[in-house]
Amino acid sequence: MTSIELPRGPTRAQGGNAMANRGKAKSDRRVRDRVAELAAARDRLDADDAERRRREDDAFKRYAHADAAADRVVAERDAALAELAAQRERVSEAAATRLDEIEQRRGEILAELNRSGRKADDLAAMFGIGVKRVRSLLRQGRPPAGSAGPATAPQARAAQDVATPPAPAAESTVALATAPDSSAAQGPERKNG
Repeated sequence: MTSIELPRGPTRAQGGNAMANRGKAKSDRRVRDRVAELAAARDRLDADDAERRRREDDAFKRYAHADAAADRVVAERDAALAELAAQRERVSEAAATRLDEIEQRRGEILAELNRSGRKADDLAAMFGIGVKRVRSLLRQGRPPAGSAGPATAPQARAAQDVATPPAPAAESTVALATAPDSSAAQGPERKNG
């Protein structure tokens, strides 16, 4: 007799393998899904990082432009201050030269009055300056020994003063130079100049 084999169901070993295969497939699917989630999170972070880097690059560029603008402002300021310092020096030198000329003329005028008989004490009282200052101006205003007198008469010099008004920068300095000397408060000395 021939035996007919009936189809058999899975054996216990085969059934266990099928379940294990299904469990393994499910586990593999979970791993793949988790890897995909992690990769997506990484991509989002990378995209955020790329956007942040783009914003930072833009900020760096704007900051560099601000640095360059500050450098230009500092250079302009330094150039302007240097020009002002040079101008101040020129104005001071011009005023000092003019003041020296004016002091010389004052000395000549005081010397003329002194030669006409006014004493240093009288001149100090008349002009409201100290006797020591009058004597100093008299020494400056005297013509050198052997000369006939100043090259320009004091009246001519006074006319020049009226015709040529002082520059504004020198004007305030001239006012300071003409302020009464503190030695005037010391009282007149009784000596001839």
